[in-house]
Amino acid sequence: MKKIFTLLSVLALAFSANAGEFVSPGNGTVYTLEDLSKIDSTGVHAQDGVWFLDTIFTISEGDVIRIQNNEVLKFGNKVQINIYGALECQPADTALVTTQADVTPKGFRLLGENSSAKVANTRFEYVGFNVSTANGKFEAQNCTFAVYNGSLSSGANINFSQSSKGHVIQNCNFLEGAAAAIGNGANTPVGITITNCYFYANNYKNSNRPQINLTVAGDGDVVISDNTLIGGHYTKVGGIAVSNMLGLAFSNTVTVSNNIVKENRYGITMTGPVNLRIIDNTIVDNIYETNAMNGGSAISLYDTNGNATVYVKGNYMDNNLWGITIIGKPNVNVGKVEDPNAADYNPGENIFKNNGNNGQLYDLYNNGTSTVYAQGNVWNVAVQDSASIEQVVTHFADNPNLGLVIFMPAGEVEPSSINDVAEAAPVESIRYFNILGRESEKPFEGVNIVVTRFTNGKVSTSKQLW
Repeated sequence: MKKIFTLLSVLALAFSANAGEFVSPGNGTVYTLEDLSKIDSTGVHAQDGVWFLDTIFTISEGDVIRIQNNEVLKFGNKVQINIYGALECQPADTALVTTQADVTPKGFRLLGENSSAKVANTRFEYVGFNVSTANGKFEAQNCTFAVYNGSLSSGANINFSQSSKGHVIQNCNFLEGAAAAIGNGANTPVGITITNCYFYANNYKNSNRPQINLTVAGDGDVVISDNTLIGGHYTKVGGIAVSNMLGLAFSNTVTVSNNIVKENRYGITMTGPVNLRIIDNTIVDNIYETNAMNGGSAISLYDTNGNATVYVKGNYMDNNLWGITIIGKPNVNVGKVEDPNAADYNPGENIFKNNGNNGQLYDLYNNGTSTVYAQGNVWNVAVQDSASIEQVVTHFADNPNLGLVIFMPAGEVEPSSINDVAEAAPVESIRYFNILGRESEKPFEGVNIVVTRFTNGKVSTSKQLW
């Protein structure tokens, strides 16, 4: 039955393909670019040591396309590779996937229920990934995804269009793409780990999507940790958004921790029922929303039905239009210190500094109806007492229709030490990449190098011959 099913699948692919398009037989073959160049209908050919791809073709379930060490592949106009099997692009040194001159390529579509991609040590320019697989995985390590053109998917450079889990993106860079860097649809939640990545100025088309834009539900945990997200000062582009706007069933946990989120429209937002932990992030200078009534929060939490649970601890929030804003009825714990042995114990340890708009400071705005504990935090006031903190917290005391915020006792750190925390926050890095996107501590002799320097959230590039 397996053989019959495979044969029917291949026939279906063949009939659905464009006339003359190559569809691999699904017999376990591993295709290198050199192998594909021997098949006329693939449109793969070499010129001066570079591989060119001029037509669409399909890799069937069971087959593999492999891009090898130091290869350069240039996509033609509107060209994509359809993958029902697997993509392997894990060179020991480097590889480059980019565009031919003056064209708009698409990229890679993972279309099978079990299709997968493993990419590492590779620079991808202009092309995107659309991942529509229920059981397969997308894994990326030490890659650079640069100047994505938005042609394959308007949603994201790496876009997940099927509910799935187990994906991993680690030690990668996402630079100046036309859409979000990583995202998925409202009805296709994903379980994914995104760690130690650098995001700069993605979604330059300035659509209403953040750099990381994830629907989270189901049973696949989500971890977004140890990343740096620097915005391009776009008025509609935030930093990190996790959402469950359709109220999908969930048993998973979403953890957003140890990230630097800087110079975006907003920092971190949640919409809908989510089990969320926001821990030890540095969220600064997210002020590029033109209307403070529409955004600009360091952390924004929105849930109308009271099904979200949010734990907020140890975050440093400086110079955002708002500190923490709460809308609806989410269950939010920003610090609860009364019983160290309680299940909901939270030491707080959040630090607020210079968050406000229109001449008013807003450390925490409870625009919902639920009571919020926010103990153990350091507020943007000279004296950490009740009367002073009332000036930077908006809640029941200001409007009886709003929920109460319980903020005493406050944290023990004195306001004078907030500047020390700011100076200690790791918002500066300098990193170097060769032209194929591999990070380097020192240059390679006789190789053209693109040096990308990230300094205090600013990016500069230069080309050098070593």
